[in-house]
Amino acid sequence: MFGKRSCKTFALAVLTAAITSGTAFAGNLTVFSTSDIHGSIVGWNYFTSKPADVGLAKISTIIKEARSQKGANDDILVIDGGDILQGTPLDTYMVQHPNEWKTHPMFDAFNTIGYDAIELGNHEFNFGLDFLKKAIGKNKNVLAANVIDDKTGKTWKAVQPYLLKTVNIDGEKVKVGIIGTDTPAIPMFEDPSHYAGVHFVDQVPVFRQCIKELQAKGADIIIGITHSGVPRDDRGGEENQVVDIAKACPELSLLICAHNHVVIDNQSGVIGPDGTNYQNSVINGVPVIESGKDGKFLGKSVLTINKENGKWKVNNVSTQALSMKGVADDPQIVKQVAPWHEKTLKHLQTVVGEASDTYLGAESNHQDSAIVDLINEVQRHYAGTQLSAAASFNTSQNINKGKITLQDLSGLYIYENYLYGIEINGAELRKYMEHAASFYGKSPDYNYDMMQGVDYTIDLTKPVGQRITKLQYQGKDVKDTDTFTMAINDYRMNGGSGYIEAMGYTNGRKPKVVFDSMRKYGDDGQMRSLMIRYVQEKGTITPTCDHNWNVIK
Repeated sequence: MFGKRSCKTFALAVLTAAITSGTAFAGNLTVFSTSDIHGSIVGWNYFTSKPADVGLAKISTIIKEARSQKGANDDILVIDGGDILQGTPLDTYMVQHPNEWKTHPMFDAFNTIGYDAIELGNHEFNFGLDFLKKAIGKNKNVLAANVIDDKTGKTWKAVQPYLLKTVNIDGEKVKVGIIGTDTPAIPMFEDPSHYAGVHFVDQVPVFRQCIKELQAKGADIIIGITHSGVPRDDRGGEENQVVDIAKACPELSLLICAHNHVVIDNQSGVIGPDGTNYQNSVINGVPVIESGKDGKFLGKSVLTINKENGKWKVNNVSTQALSMKGVADDPQIVKQVAPWHEKTLKHLQTVVGEASDTYLGAESNHQDSAIVDLINEVQRHYAGTQLSAAASFNTSQNINKGKITLQDLSGLYIYENYLYGIEINGAELRKYMEHAASFYGKSPDYNYDMMQGVDYTIDLTKPVGQRITKLQYQGKDVKDTDTFTMAINDYRMNGGSGYIEAMGYTNGRKPKVVFDSMRKYGDDGQMRSLMIRYVQEKGTITPTCDHNWNVIK
């Protein structure tokens, strides 16, 4: 399964390097890593009701095999990079039925597999600190060094800043420090009530301090985990600090990253925010690895370690993202999660209404469609606004003619977003829409918002910032001084994808709020819940598309 030829080639290369450098071969420390599992435990797509090559059960199969084949001179660590408690309907079921469980099935799976360290992600804060503390439970291997308690000024007491693990290499004990931090940009995505009592600080100085402390405690090797990634156009350096961490912390032998849902290993390479091409995904001498999302890949980093002059040294690191395609689920994990899996499946079949015809998800990320118009209509309906902006989150999800189930709506709106109504002027609206037009046809889909309530044209032949060539409200050209109310989700409101900043709201300023679904409905104010409520209230919905926008290419 691991490729015997590649293993032999790698071993020969390591041996050759050891001979030429004059050092004795000691052994390998293999670090398996996952990122952004988002509630995927078994190999199942809850939105399509079909098997899928995802999940911790497949991860477990690979790790068990690796442990069974581990050499006498080698050892293994297993680490997760966060975003655990949100993503699948199973996760949602656990949130909606907190009194039914004492331990969370995601952490149960982590513990059965034998994870050594688990980093918090931004989505761990979707449901408040009390829920997060219950999910963490008695686990002492959960990290988040830069999540700071408001009262003590120290790392939040529910987690650890770092761990010091002992592994066995060539019959000797090697101390491995593991530092974990979360993106400090969580206030950009999250309602303040969800993290009341803690705040988030820059990762770089925290990493520096933790490295200093671990070195004082005798760490031979130090590994970093950050729930952030490499900066990109829609997610900048405040949110994604991997390059800055690697540049500031050359002491790290490996940096595991997450959050961006991409695959990074020796084969992929990394492009920095300034255009620098970091070949083999090595930044400032620090190997970087990320393993996508949902457990579709398992990161495998092999650290070849030698002892020179009484000190352990990492002489080589190879990183690889292993695909879970075709891997069987571990029956132990499947059996363990079965009660919650079955409860979730049953719950998803609850009928909430009917569709008089089919809503198609295909193509909804780049053309006006009845399915996105439905989302926008729900947003306008509950926020009571003139306008609404929404993205297509899942182009593979349809709402078929006939009975509509919770599964259909869960697959359509896959995030735990809340809803805001805001007041803006015509100039701000145009800026918002120009920003949206800059994302047209680009991945990821969730960056591209489509507007309902105005008629407009996007001309892709024009430069970015000049692409909205027609913008009318009720048949009249929108003026800069016109005022509107507009519905957006809390991800946008809190700065996600840069829309609020694009309108000119910086330094913590935000538009005037005229509706807040959390304040009005509490947990039932999540957009998925509002979608369900809307269909239940209507009884039968009919797909209609207002064709209020078009694109010139």
